[in-house]
Amino acid sequence: MAGEQYIIELAQLEQEANRFQEQMQLLDQQVTEIQGIQSSINDLEKSKEKTIYANIGKNIFIKTEIAEKDLLVDVGNRTFVKKSVPETIKLIDEQLDKIAEAKGKIIMKLQELQEQMQKIVEDAEKEK
Repeated sequence: MAGEQYIIELAQLEQEANRFQEQMQLLDQQVTEIQGIQSSINDLEKSKEKTIYANIGKNIFIKTEIAEKDLLVDVGNRTFVKKSVPETIKLIDEQLDKIAEAKGKIIMKLQELQEQMQKIVEDAEKEK
């Protein structure tokens, strides 16, 4: 195998590794966002306050009276279902578990790519 071929293969593997790392960053951002939501829901559940400031989007808040602590949760395809706080927390935990599983798969793929790159480097050194 010519030296150029090793370089091409390494570059392709590096691009693939970069894509996986970008996916990992997106998943980390989702985890941070979901954990923030989880924290807010827990705070709501513990709070004795009858009013809160609710975010209506783009960091614009409106003072709102809490009539009940059940939540409307999007369960997919813009279908909203009334859920209790514990039920909602359970859904959030399930989402976090799915993200952790996806991150585990990405880590495995990155390790495989690293092993492939190491083998290419070793093969190139043997040819020298």
